Amino acid sequence: MQYRLSYVEEVKKASNISWAIRQTGVYHRHMPTGPGSLWIFLHPRPNSTLQTRLEKSIKEWSRKQRSLIELQLVHLIPLSSYIGDWRWYLKNLSAEIETFASIAMSIDFSKEGYHGRGTNTLQSLHNLQDKVSPLFARLRSTLRTVASLKRYKKSLNNSNNSIPAQTKEILGELESYETSLHGNLASVTLLERRTQEILNLLVVALNLKSQATAVKINRNIWSLTKDTVDDSATVRLVTMVTLIYLPASFVTVGLSPIMPGAKLRSSQQSLLGMNLFTFQTTEGSGFQVSKQFWLFFAILIPLTLLTIGSWIIMARRIHERKRRDREKAESTGPIDEDLWPSTH
Repeated sequence: MQYRLSYVEEVKKASNISWAIRQTGVYHRHMPTGPGSLWIFLHPRPNSTLQTRLEKSIKEWSRKQRSLIELQLVHLIPLSSYIGDWRWYLKNLSAEIETFASIAMSIDFSKEGYHGRGTNTLQSLHNLQDKVSPLFARLRSTLRTVASLKRYKKSLNNSNNSIPAQTKEILGELESYETSLHGNLASVTLLERRTQEILNLLVVALNLKSQATAVKINRNIWSLTKDTVDDSATVRLVTMVTLIYLPASFVTVGLSPIMPGAKLRSSQQSLLGMNLFTFQTTEGSGFQVSKQFWLFFAILIPLTLLTIGSWIIMARRIHERKRRDREKAESTGPIDEDLWPSTH
């Protein structure tokens, strides 16, 4: 008979106490007509708990005659040495999970800096989930080992009508181990479910925080876009005003003084750079308007209409070209990879 026993063991360090998952191999060969029984134990470390208890039991059994039933007690020593530690390990894991649950429930994602704390808690929970996930398989393997030992113990007494009291005691102890392992399996299932619930809570909270951040960014972008549109409208208005006054400025600067027979003095004023108005002539008369004043409007009005009309036409052409390019891009769709030239 040979089997492998998985168990947890408390490791005491200088600063804290941790747990380690270990395995012990057991090999037993019994020859009733031969030299007896051969036992081989593969310990994960020297001076283990199992090794200490075995040495103590062997010294005790060496003082009295060994029987087959007493030899079968050796199988109970590994089980009794380690199965009870599962309870305390699962209790330690449960305390860690509840600590993370308290942290997850107390995190206020609306405050600055708590998003990073939630991410760190999520990572720690994933690490804890990695500890809990393989426990079910290890416990189920140990449960199968106990069930196999129980069947083996019963098979030794199939030929007898009555079961010795010590054999009943051994079977009862194996059944108690089965009950304990079933309870541990149920605890592991609850721990897995609890861990997953906390993970889902944190994931949902982080997603909601990310969505809220995205909404905030979109609102800022919308505000900036609105400001840009307002600025664009202001620029268009300034452009329109400039286009209205630009021809008038051009005409007034381009035309030469047209007040014939008038000798300008330093006291004479001009309107928009043209001598169309005189506030004091050489003869001493007052305000005087040039007879060619109509020429200013004759040039200004057509030039203004031409300038504004040209701007409107150019703006419409640019808008139409952008619209055609946008429709062409939307109608083209994804590029077929078969249309790309071969690189071979």
